[in-house]
Amino acid sequence: MVGEGVDLRRHRRENYPLYARWYGDEEVWRLTSWAAGPMRQAAVERLFRDRELSSVDDSFAIHREGKEEPVGVIGLMNVSEANASADLSIIVGSAEDRDQGVGTEAIRLLLRYAFEELRLHRVGLSVFAFNEPAISTYEKIGFAHEGRLKEAIRREDAFYDAILMSVLADDWHKSDRS
Repeated sequence: MVGEGVDLRRHRRENYPLYARWYGDEEVWRLTSWAAGPMRQAAVERLFRDRELSSVDDSFAIHREGKEEPVGVIGLMNVSEANASADLSIIVGSAEDRDQGVGTEAIRLLLRYAFEELRLHRVGLSVFAFNEPAISTYEKIGFAHEGRLKEAIRREDAFYDAILMSVLADDWHKSDRS
């Protein structure tokens, strides 16, 4: 999939060590993961091998246009044909690649794929309440707040809420975001 300055491509196994660096990074873990701590390389490689075989996960590498090395990972998790829904998951790996619109464009591409090709009705996500830049980005793209899981995640010896958000196909198609 090709967007404005961003391509989404299927994963290549030679990128798994790079993914392991990202998933093992303390800040990426803090901002995005429900896991107890950053992931080890073997666990990350197993995760992506499992995604290759999964019938309910559809995952891509995020590339800057024309570049071979990915800058992030995005996917639709828990894809349900019965409910025409999925959960969005995204990380932009390196701090220098964040806040440059790469993730925003990747999400737009993935939503176009979800709603136009897969014919999904709903894409949801969860985001930690302290990750205000991500929440702002999701709102800008068209995600609406659905609810909150009170004190669902522990970071730095404190508990934080997880915000539940979603976008529906009808709302996506009515907007200029696609």
